[in-house]
Amino acid sequence: MKIQRPSTVKNCPRCKTTLEVHHYRNLELDKCIQCEGLWIEPEKFSVLTSEFDVYRDDTSDPNYSRPGLPAAENYLPCPNCQNVMSRRNFKAISGVLIDACIHCGVWLDKDELQHIRNFIASGGLDKSQDRQLTKQQLDIEELEDRVSDLELMEKMLNKFDLKRIFFRGF
Repeated sequence: MKIQRPSTVKNCPRCKTTLEVHHYRNLELDKCIQCEGLWIEPEKFSVLTSEFDVYRDDTSDPNYSRPGLPAAENYLPCPNCQNVMSRRNFKAISGVLIDACIHCGVWLDKDELQHIRNFIASGGLDKSQDRQLTKQQLDIEELEDRVSDLELMEKMLNKFDLKRIFFRGF
């Protein structure tokens, strides 16, 4: 994958119009005036999606309901480096599909930032973490079962001297 030099002028990955500087919660973000999408650098995205920042914001609604998933779309180019961004569900359970460039930042369509902040305000980060812990516990149990099966197989091979039978034949 070829990484291009970042351009000083960024264009909206949807509309191709020039992004303009927009101030939100004392941060400068790049916003498309036409579709109202936002380009957010990783550090700023971390601040805006932190529980500390969300819980200090009176506009975040703790009564979050998942938005419907958008129709299938083409992958978008990064406004900064032009490489194709990956699409993922924020924290796996929010229902908000974000477009992320591994190197440059995150593209959010109109209202997605508010949906994410409402998800966080409703305790979504805790729910996501609980889900991850449950999955990891299930993975550990599965591995324990596999190890137990292998230990049983090893005992059987040693007890019945099956190695001799396998190597010599019947």
